[in-house]
Amino acid sequence: MKDIIIRAVKTFVQGFLGALMVTLPSSDLTNKAVIKSMLIGALAGGISAVMNLILNLLKKEENKN
Repeated sequence: MKDIIIRAVKTFVQGFLGALMVTLPSSDLTNKAVIKSMLIGALAGGISAVMNLILNLLKKEENKN
């Protein structure tokens, strides 16, 4: 479980930084809408990572039985 949380946090940070790099040159970071957009994108990446990790864990458990 700890591994899932660590990977999800890493994916969130990577998504946030990736969105920041793309939008930084042309965005006003004092605008709340811009920050919300970047956080939503990063959150989507984190959710995707957690889903994939859970599916992988379930497959491993299934293969053990």
